[in-house]
Amino acid sequence: MAMHIDLSIDGGLASLPGLRRPVSVDVGALPPASAERLCALVEKARFFQAPQAQAAGSGADRRTYIVKIDDGERCRTLQLHEPIADAAMRELVGEIRSCIAQARSG
Repeated sequence: MAMHIDLSIDGGLASLPGLRRPVSVDVGALPPASAERLCALVEKARFFQAPQAQAAGSGADRRTYIVKIDDGERCRTLQLHEPIADAAMRELVGEIRSCIAQARSG
């Protein structure tokens, strides 16, 4: 499946301007098992059907994740505030961050 994901992070204890720049994941370039898992988590989290509004938590140390997913047919951006209440959405964000970390480490 051709899917492209952008993630940017705002806030947190050590909020750095560099984290606000979106980091991209080309799902088609991932190892097949990782790509399959990521696509399954997008569906499990019902990313394209999820409500747009999520109440922001209070506190300066909370992060906001801006997640944009384009699967070639649909494109959607959600802002997710810590703590992410929905377990499937939380798992999706964790997997996206893991894929980004793996890509950076080579």
